[in-house]
Amino acid sequence: MNIRIYPGMNCHGLEFFLLDNEFKIIQNGSVKNFNEIPYQVSQLLEEHIANHSEIENALTEMHPNSRIKRIEQFAKCRFGGLDFQPDIKDNVLQDGEYWPCPNHGFCKHEGILCKLPIINGQRLNMNEVKLIQLSATNKTNEVIAEEMNLALGTFHQLKKYLHEKVAVQTKQELTKIGIRFSLIWSKD
Repeated sequence: MNIRIYPGMNCHGLEFFLLDNEFKIIQNGSVKNFNEIPYQVSQLLEEHIANHSEIENALTEMHPNSRIKRIEQFAKCRFGGLDFQPDIKDNVLQDGEYWPCPNHGFCKHEGILCKLPIINGQRLNMNEVKLIQLSATNKTNEVIAEEMNLALGTFHQLKKYLHEKVAVQTKQELTKIGIRFSLIWSKD
């Protein structure tokens, strides 16, 4: 039996996650509210924000009067999902992760604050993420193409390109990639 433990439970990593509209962290074996983050974690997030003007501008627009709200918003957008990859590892902020944010497709700062995964050195786009998610269902190619609002020929081109990009040959391998990169979530 393979038991997986969340980062921060028995390692020096840290995991941010959203649970029932409350933003939390796992660190040093315990779950805490975001407002209990250690100073050095807050500084690490704030330095990253300060070094990226596009991120800083987006956060300032969202929360003009609160430094801590800007830091929390950044962490939430960039690392909101609970997964098995630490968001901070060895005091280094990781790239980010995909999580099923309810604002995907509607947020004007999408792609600035949040990050889609990098697979084989290439960042996925939202169409590719959606294709991975829909490919993990029992839907036919025709139904998936229709749901993605693509002509069937365009759908097949996208699918072929995605398979090459993530180095898979089958729908089953693509589903494994989706699970590994937390692109496929149970609705239970």
